[in-house]
Amino acid sequence: MVANKSFKTVTIIYQCILKILTMKKLLMLCLLIISFSCDKSSDAIEEEVITMEDPVDVVSNTIINAGDVSDISIFDSKPYFQDDAGYNGSELTNLPPERIVTFTHVDGLSDTEELEKIIDELSANGGGKITIVSGNYTFRDVLLKSNVHITIESNTVIKLEKQNEGRNARNGFRYFFALSGKEVGQPLENVRIVGLGTPDTRPKLIVEKFNEPWGPAFSRAIAFGYVKNALIENLTIEDNYTLGAALAFNPVDLNDDGETAQMAENVTIANVSLSKASVGYGLVQTNVGKNLLLKNLSCQGGMTCRIESHTGRKFDIGVSNIVVKNVASINGKAAVLLQPHSVLNGRILVDIAKSEGSSWTLFLKEGFVGPDSKRRLKGDFAESSKFTNISLASTDDTATLSFKNLSFIPANIKPLYNAPNYVFITDDANHKIDADGKPGRESPIVGPSIAVVYNDATYPLNLPSENDLIVSGETENRLKLLKR
Repeated sequence: MVANKSFKTVTIIYQCILKILTMKKLLMLCLLIISFSCDKSSDAIEEEVITMEDPVDVVSNTIINAGDVSDISIFDSKPYFQDDAGYNGSELTNLPPERIVTFTHVDGLSDTEELEKIIDELSANGGGKITIVSGNYTFRDVLLKSNVHITIESNTVIKLEKQNEGRNARNGFRYFFALSGKEVGQPLENVRIVGLGTPDTRPKLIVEKFNEPWGPAFSRAIAFGYVKNALIENLTIEDNYTLGAALAFNPVDLNDDGETAQMAENVTIANVSLSKASVGYGLVQTNVGKNLLLKNLSCQGGMTCRIESHTGRKFDIGVSNIVVKNVASINGKAAVLLQPHSVLNGRILVDIAKSEGSSWTLFLKEGFVGPDSKRRLKGDFAESSKFTNISLASTDDTATLSFKNLSFIPANIKPLYNAPNYVFITDDANHKIDADGKPGRESPIVGPSIAVVYNDATYPLNLPSENDLIVSGETENRLKLLKR
């Protein structure tokens, strides 16, 4: 009997201990829930945040390429065709001597006119190769033709001609080379512009500001229209905060009916850098395009790859299968912008994108209906779009941002902009101050890095896990994902 009572006593004590432990666990769980709820309700901006101080249980395998990603000696431009995107044209082989031409500047003659004569003659005879020898040149609106491959030697400097007249003077555009197709009524095919040399010696295209009689002119290095199979490789572009993206893709309305238009297909842009980009523009802007490979690109200021359907929305055409590989934004706004406008766009693949001292790495925007949108609904990008290996090296005072985007910034980061004593890039063509001293919406201000990813899009995107979004450098109050 005594033994039986002792057993019952032990059992009762054990059950009491279990109840006490269970109640303690429940109490701790409740406290955690209450604490989490209070934290979330106090957020002024809906955010998903993991700061560098947070514990990370899993080691990230995110790839971050060091150095100048446009350096062809480190990052190979080949293959030119990847993920079903890019240049897939043919080599020009077994050419007779008269179809292999050397071009050099001749005093008293127009570089533009002389180069176009050679291009026209070669294309009319089935194509050929042109080598532009080292030297100084001025070009404007050089029209390329099918099956013409241009190689530009190292230590070559090209500037824009400064005349007030020309094919595109009246519509306010200037560029070195145009791959249009408009003038011949059909797509250009198998076109190349390839530079030789290192980042220090490869061909340099210098874009300058011009104020035409009707106002500021848009300046581009290369304009893309109706072209199939084009390669642009190994160039340095020096901008001066001008209006317009350096390399821009736009629709071509062959019939001038305002209803249908054509676009570029199978283009590779590889190992190109841009400096002094305007905050509203940048290196590459794809308003339209199909199977485009943007590879080994670096942009200081502005945005490296601006993927949007701005000029395409008028025709309800946009972008499809845009492949972005190994790109960098330096002290700019973002490495990659996505903005669908009102168009249902195709797949976007981004692999290895880094920002160094820029505001964001990915800047993902919601669609909207513009005044000229043919489709009267918000657009999007394909759900199969994917983003991998995304990183941000954060700073406190080198990133650029459009003044209108200050409303996106979390309150605990805003003091780094030193309001009202903002630091503006006054040389930027987008910078404006009105009579009341108020900055324009696109006026560029300099301040802190903010987040690896900004996302206010409602369409689904395949983003990396938060563990695989990498922040380094100045990490206090920085975000991995800012979701609005």
